[in-house]
Amino acid sequence: MPRRPEHYGSIQYLEEMDKILRTLDELRHCMGRDERKERYTVSRAMDSIRHLRGKAKRHGVRLGLIAEEDV
Repeated sequence: MPRRPEHYGSIQYLEEMDKILRTLDELRHCMGRDERKERYTVSRAMDSIRHLRGKAKRHGVRLGLIAEEDV
């Protein structure tokens, strides 16, 4: 089983996830109507990353790395 990064759940980790989400959102918005299936695939990837970000946030709160209202 792969190990989580040491900074998993930290503010820096969550900010990196936000940066990835912004990049994917920009990519998705640049796609045209003819790339409908690809847009959907990028949207699903964004949903997965949002889910993983939520898990990392809960982990960070549990460990006391971040306060719940911080992010």
